[in-house]
Amino acid sequence: MTTENRQGDEFVELMSQRRSHPRVEEPAPSDDLMQVIFAASLRAPDHMHLRPWRFLVIRGDDRQYLADLFVKDCQERNGNADPTTLEDVKKKAYRAPLIVVGITSYKSHDKVPEIEQALATGGVLNNIGMAIYAHGFGSVWRTGGYASSSIVKEGLGVSSTEEIVGYLYIGTPTNANRPLKPIETSDFIMAWPNKK
Repeated sequence: MTTENRQGDEFVELMSQRRSHPRVEEPAPSDDLMQVIFAASLRAPDHMHLRPWRFLVIRGDDRQYLADLFVKDCQERNGNADPTTLEDVKKKAYRAPLIVVGITSYKSHDKVPEIEQALATGGVLNNIGMAIYAHGFGSVWRTGGYASSSIVKEGLGVSSTEEIVGYLYIGTPTNANRPLKPIETSDFIMAWPNKK
């Protein structure tokens, strides 16, 4: 296998330009494109081939069901929430035309701890985000209280042996060309042992 090639250079360049897009709108990727992306994204590292994941795809009018769960959770936490607050909570389910919910379905295995299974699920979500970006779309990965809410989890059919690792909000970026913040690799990566 060659260590340098044009395809590899292009992929690394794509990774270097990736950014989160917290503001997206229609259109979202088609169902056909998403099926291709899902098939490729499931190639994420997966120790012992446990496939400790599943994903919910929510788009269009079906976002209303998610909005209802967000509102119910807010009302449970704050019985005095005013209509404006509840409307703002509802809008969170509509901030993207397509939402992929990443769920880790933990498997019992003495060689694969739960953290590794959660990371594997995150690897699939990251692959989806990269593929989305490669096709000219944008996404943002969010967790927050709605990832751990018992109300939301029950409503989404997440069992007691599962965990929501993130919501990937997907669509067309409203500001695709905003500047990238520079990242210095030396701030995070070093050779070890450091023999200087």
